[in-house]
Amino acid sequence: MNPISWPGRIAGRMKGSFKLKLIVLLSCMVALAFTLAGWLVYRLNVQLMEGEISKQFSIANEQALARLELTFQEVSRVSQSIILNPSIESFVRESLEPEGGLFTQYKNRKYVEEQLTTLQVDAPSIRSIFLFNENGDLAVLSTNGASGEPGPEDLAAVMNKLEAHRGNLVWGRASLPSAVDPGGRRTVLVAARRMLNDELIPYGTMVMVMEESLVSKVLRDLTENGNGKVLLLEPLGGLLYSNTNQEETEQLMRLIEAGDPRPQYAKMSGITYLFVRHHLEPAGFTLYGGVSLQEIQRKNKDIIHIFIFAGIGVVLLSSLLITISTRSLLAPLADLMRGLRKLREGNFSARISVRSGDELGFIGESFNSMAEQVSALINKVYLAQISQRESELKAIQAQLNPHYLHNLFNELYWKLYNDDQAEAALLINAISEMLKYSLQSVKTDTTLGEELQQVRNYIKIQTELFTGEIETIIQAEESLLGLRMMRCLLLPVVENVFVHAFRDMEEDRVLRVKAVLRDGALQIEVADNGCGMDDSTLYALKEADALPENHKTGIGFKSVLRRIELVYGAPYGVAISSVKGKGTAVHIRLPVQTMPKEYLGEGNG
Repeated sequence: MNPISWPGRIAGRMKGSFKLKLIVLLSCMVALAFTLAGWLVYRLNVQLMEGEISKQFSIANEQALARLELTFQEVSRVSQSIILNPSIESFVRESLEPEGGLFTQYKNRKYVEEQLTTLQVDAPSIRSIFLFNENGDLAVLSTNGASGEPGPEDLAAVMNKLEAHRGNLVWGRASLPSAVDPGGRRTVLVAARRMLNDELIPYGTMVMVMEESLVSKVLRDLTENGNGKVLLLEPLGGLLYSNTNQEETEQLMRLIEAGDPRPQYAKMSGITYLFVRHHLEPAGFTLYGGVSLQEIQRKNKDIIHIFIFAGIGVVLLSSLLITISTRSLLAPLADLMRGLRKLREGNFSARISVRSGDELGFIGESFNSMAEQVSALINKVYLAQISQRESELKAIQAQLNPHYLHNLFNELYWKLYNDDQAEAALLINAISEMLKYSLQSVKTDTTLGEELQQVRNYIKIQTELFTGEIETIIQAEESLLGLRMMRCLLLPVVENVFVHAFRDMEEDRVLRVKAVLRDGALQIEVADNGCGMDDSTLYALKEADALPENHKTGIGFKSVLRRIELVYGAPYGVAISSVKGKGTAVHIRLPVQTMPKEYLGEGNG
């Protein structure tokens, strides 16, 4: 159903007064307008709020990633100071082939462990440091706290990412046994790198175990109050940190694999989150941060409730104001209704008072004029002959029937003819014939002879009543008069001659209508010696869109062109030639068609 038409349908199906329907219709329109406006404001508000939150959260995401960069740089600095320490390098190399006594080895190990412990004090998030020699044997282990050691599989997963002659850090995560955590396990971050000396010669591998707080405390602003979700990927694309459960993590990973850099929406545990993505160059870390839209949705629901209550209030207030305003506005319509009821009851003396000069006032004046004319007509013609109410109604209906008017003209013709008023009688006869001709459907074909006869009738009426003498030449062979053609093709053309061509001429006016057979078609020419037309007027006459709204004759002429085009098509149609100040010629080309024998028989009868 068309959303614009439903108020009218509701009002149309209601039973009751026009005033009630008007109030209902206007109230429905007000409700519809308010609903559309409210929906647009609501959508705009949602977009603005989500856009602002996306912008602010994106900035917070970038700031968090910048702080992470400083944290990772600190870890890299600590690892670099360990790798470039000559004592540590010497100890790791000697672990391949121990030299000296056990006491010397123990002393060197303690020295290295002390140096590592000192570095760990500067970076408390680093819980353990493993130094492996080139054979993969553990040379030094330095721990700080109660964290366990990564299992072989976790160590292998991280160390497999290393490249033999590159000293960059690689990252991973592992689950370690813990005596203090509720589940007995603790997730830690694991970073490893090849140990290269100043000459870039590898001498071992270093593995560092760090608490998740290294990352989580930096991302605390994004996850505050549990309204945020974060997921951090290490440079090789593996998961490094997340505050989501396994199902949510898998959902985010699928979202990441889609590769869309724009902000994305994801629903988790019934709450919609807005996720933004930022990449840290050149370290290669990628941070996905999501902010909860639950608060926005709650506020949006509040806005919807406000709009609903406000809409109800607006509709009620509008109905009250409409009721008050229509009481005086529709008073003329109420008078008109009372007058119509009296008229329907047979009281043709009923009149209404005209209170305004608007459309309702015009209707009131028209009603008074109609009632007065009907009353005068009934009193003059039928009141003496009709005694019963039923006969009176039938007589009124007969007056409104156009066929009755044709019969009335015939009676008037004979009365004038018997009173030796031949000219007036012929004029009435021409009007009667044109009325009879016009009563038939325009879809019913006629003959060339009938059409030319109506042209003669029209010319007679024009010359007798309005324009004076016009030299008229109508030429058509007898054999052509029975040819079939569409009804009312020539009258609009002839009408244009009187309305336009001869408008400013009072003498020497010539109108020629000629019908001939030429090139297998019926050619009809309507020519005059009137004022003619310039090119712009000629174009406007051919093009309906170029005509003003009140240019009825031009529209009638355009209908002739259009009807020939629709019914006959090419090569039939209308051609116009005109010279300003000399006249106009209209050439109509029609197919040669004959009327059915039944029609000719009726005409002859």
